Order: sequence, then C-alpha cells, then structure tokens
Amino acid sequence: MIYDGLKAAPKGDRCVGVYRTDAGQCTHGPDAPPKGVDIKAEIPPAVKTKAAAADPAHPEAGAPASTEGDGRPQDAPAADARTAKATAAPAPAPASGGKAVAAGPAGQTVQCDGDGSTGNRVQVVYVHGPDRDRYSEYVASFRKWAADADLIYSTSAQETGGIRHIRYVTAADCTPTVLNIELPASALSEFSATNNALAGKGLDRRDRKYMIFADTQVYCGIGTFNGDERAGQDNLSNFGPSYGRTDSGCWGGHTAAHELGHNLGAVNNSAPNTSRGAHCTDEYDVMCYSDTPYYPQMRYVCSNQAAENILDCNHDDYFHTNPKPGSYLATHWNIANNQFLMRSGGGTDPNPNPNPTPTPSPKPTKNPTGGPTVTAGQLKADSVVVSWPKVDGALWYQVLLNGKHLTWTQSQVLRIYNLQPGTDYKVAVSVRDGSGRDSGPGRTTSFRTVGAGGGITTPGSRFTLGNGSTGMAAELWGGRTADGTVLVGARANGYAPQWYFDDAGGGLVRIRSAASGKCLQAGSAPAAGVWVAQQPCGTNSAQNWRVSTRAGAVTVADPSGGYALTVSNRPYYGDWLLDLQRADGRATQVWTVQKAG
Repeated sequence: MIYDGLKAAPKGDRCVGVYRTDAGQCTHGPDAPPKGVDIKAEIPPAVKTKAAAADPAHPEAGAPASTEGDGRPQDAPAADARTAKATAAPAPAPASGGKAVAAGPAGQTVQCDGDGSTGNRVQVVYVHGPDRDRYSEYVASFRKWAADADLIYSTSAQETGGIRHIRYVTAADCTPTVLNIELPASALSEFSATNNALAGKGLDRRDRKYMIFADTQVYCGIGTFNGDERAGQDNLSNFGPSYGRTDSGCWGGHTAAHELGHNLGAVNNSAPNTSRGAHCTDEYDVMCYSDTPYYPQMRYVCSNQAAENILDCNHDDYFHTNPKPGSYLATHWNIANNQFLMRSGGGTDPNPNPNPTPTPSPKPTKNPTGGPTVTAGQLKADSVVVSWPKVDGALWYQVLLNGKHLTWTQSQVLRIYNLQPGTDYKVAVSVRDGSGRDSGPGRTTSFRTVGAGGGITTPGSRFTLGNGSTGMAAELWGGRTADGTVLVGARANGYAPQWYFDDAGGGLVRIRSAASGKCLQAGSAPAAGVWVAQQPCGTNSAQNWRVSTRAGAVTVADPSGGYALTVSNRPYYGDWLLDLQRADGRATQVWTVQKAG
C-alpha cells in the first residue's frame, strides 16, 4: 500500500480521521484490492475494438469507418442560425430520420441529461505516461466500465424505490466522453501528484468529479473523501473537484463505482456500520471491507454475494433515496442526495430512435400538451447548445430562434451556430405528435452570446480555439508533448487546451501550446488535406500562420491565406483530424478565439 504524498490529518483539521494530500485534499487512503486480485496483472479490454484512425499523411486513402459522433465531427445535431425564417418548413418524412442521433454502442451508453456538459458532472479520464498510451485499445472499455458503475447506482436506487443515475459528461450518442491525458511518469507515482498534474491541465473544476482510469500499477484504487456528515446541500461532497483513481490492475466498473462513492461522500465515520476508515462492516456491499487502521471484523448481513454490486447493505449507512424521518440517513449526509447524481431518467433518451415508425398511430400514447422548457448552455461567441426534456408522444421538435423557424429535429439537443457575438437571442421549442398536431411553442428562453473580444490575439495571453459548428476544440492529440503529435478537434466538454499566439512578424503569428511549449507546423507545403502537428518552435516558415477576423469569426490559414485550418471528417482515435483545406469560409473553418481565464 503506497502512502506517499499522504499524511494523517491532525486534530482540528477538516480531514481529521482520514488522510490529507500535499495539496490539502482529504482522502481515505489507498483501497486494498479485492480478495484474489493482483494489481500487477493486466486487465484485458472489456470491449475488443479499436477506435478508428485515418493516416494524417495520406488523405487520399479515405477515412476509415468511425462510430464516433455518428460518423461525423459533431458533438450534437446542428443548425445554422442564418437559416431561420418566418415560415416553417414542413417536417421531414419520418423515414428520413431528420436531425436525430444514433444511439452509442450497446453496453457503452448511459443516461443523457441536457447538453451533456453543463452543470455538475462526472468526467471520465484516461491518464498515462509519455511512453504508454492505450487509449485507442481501451476507450470503448472505459465507456463500458463507466456504464457498469452507473448500473450499480441505478440498481441500488431501485431497491429503495427511487431513481438515481451518475450524471456523466456525455457525447450526443449518450456515451460518456473519455479524456485522453498524458502526464509525466512522476505524476502517476502517487495520488497527490496525479491530482496536482491534472489540475495544472485545467481538470480542477468545481462542477466536476473525475473518474480516472490510470495506466499504471501503483494502487488498486484511491479517491478523495471529505468526511462531511452534514445533511444539507452545502455538504462539501456536493462540490468538486474530486478525484477517484483506478489503476490498471483493478480496471472495471466496481472499483470505479467504489472510488466515486468516496467522492460523493461515503462512508462517514459516524455511520451505524462504520469501519472508522471511510468504509463499512456489513457485507456484502460495494463500500465495505476490513480496512486500515482498525481492520474491523466483517459481518455478512446481506448474505447474497450479488449484493457486492449494490450500494449500502440494508441502506442505513450512506445511500437511501427515501430514508425514514429521524433515521441516520435523514439526519446525516446521504449520497443519494448528491448533486452529481440524477434523480430521473435524464433529459435525453439514451437510446434515441433515428428511424421512427413511418406510419404513426392516429392517437399517440399521450398528446403533447405544450412545448418543453429549453435550457441554453455551452455559450460561445458564435454558438450555443440548447436542450430540453423528452415530451411523451412527440415525433418531431420544432426549434424557433427569435420567433422564426430554425429546424425540425428528433433529438432533444441542438447546437446552433453562426450566431453573432455579444448578441441577445430567444429560443423556444414546439412539439408535433404522430398525427401532425402541434403543441405551439413552450416557454421562451433568453440567452446572450459571449463577446468576441474583437478576435484580437494578444501576445503573452492564453486563448482557446474552438469551432462553433461542430463543438470541437483544437488540441494536441492525447495532450502529448512529443514532437510530431497531430492537431485534432475534440469535443469541448469543459476541458479546452490553451494556446499562445506569438508575433512572427509581417502580420503572421506562431501558435504555441501552453502545455508543451511547442508550435503548430504544417506537415508539408500547404495543400488540401495537409495535417498539422507540433514541433519545437523555431524559424521554420511552416510554423507561420495568418489569423484574420471578420465579425468576431476567426480564420487560421497558411501565410498566403489560401488554405485554412479545417475540422475534417477523418477520425483519429475518438477525435477528428484538423487539416488544411482550400479557404472558402465553410463553417468548419470558422473559429472562435477566446481568452482563457
């Protein structure tokens, strides 16, 4: 058991009773592996598939088939704000599918909620050292293990008559998004160093808990744990950042669910069956085992071993969706009340049907009674993501922007792009049922886009680079520091790499990664399909870029301005290659440059 970077919290410290990391976070300490588990053994992929990847240097070879984002570089169905018009277009024929999103692979989907990013969420993260990156081999397995963890929480809630799901950061197909993060080998050697390194890369949000799959074999699992017993919503466990790390010898849904349980606030040392080490003594139970420092005698109260995948034997220590008044969980912290768990099936169907029945029933199960209330999130200078809850009986949703018809969709999430910076907008949704009846617009939601800041890239300041039409952010694949790492578009889900725009003279700039200190360089002479990668910054003219701005929209092009940085349709291990294409103003060439922080 590795305790490097951890110290027993002194009396009077908020972490008293457990350990304190060098960064001041509380943790229960390393979890012992389950009986018979060798943390030095390799866990094979649970899903034997690899993420597709195009060859950056050979665009003529064509892009391999991809299951990411329904085979396109898109974080959600999208509509161009400029196409809004006073007269509604007829709804597409049901068989055409409209703007719907195919469900993710079986076993890898979770409950969607809203736009998949806004609010309190659990972010799945794969971390690895510079010499070991198995993201393409394991990304599908990480999604499955995240879904397995959610099944533990939802099944446990059903035992007490309630509904709970882990609110993950999700893609449009309701698969959990998995960040691929390279860290120095030293940062993987102990828990506190891992957390500090992740925080240094921007993974330290107050509205995030990080479910980490670490490609190393130091621990089985370890997580932050606040030990706050207060029952109210101001409980410290209701906020982030929190970190739950599972090392490769224990990869799976059970350990991930266990470490998340600590992040959510289980098990407090005042619980009826406490081990006095942040666990419990009444087996079988996800959170129970004989732990340090007291190694208590275990009692097999819930004797069915299947309960090993259930939270809280008898639901009296840390998890109950409806505890009796006056009971321990009614008067102390109950993780079923944590804001990072959903209390319903979510706002978006995790298995949307892209091909509804062509011949609708003349009497839907439930007639729409009014349009749903819309939520606006992920606000940028030129885009927004709007979402709304599912309406029973709905066949189509009509989205109205400033009172004008924008589009029909069968999804409950829509990205709207080509908005004007610093501008007020109103959006509403109407519902059409299978018999062609319309509900009329629901409540109007107002939002204001972010100011563009003039599109000015000030030397010495950090910026993010995002594409409003696809929701992709420009980043170096896997957060790598190695020379030649390619530039990709990744879903902007709260983690956006930062860039410096250094003056290169003659109206040109060098674009330098704030993480690696290296500069973006075209892979060859500018031409359609040429990839972009990082190289040590220098005087190579291939590192010079022309950044032009029009109405807050930014184009990044080669020095001649003839070829522009574009979100391609070529997949790259779960992301999308960014390459050069003839500059023509297409939506995938329009970028927003936002000052970080």
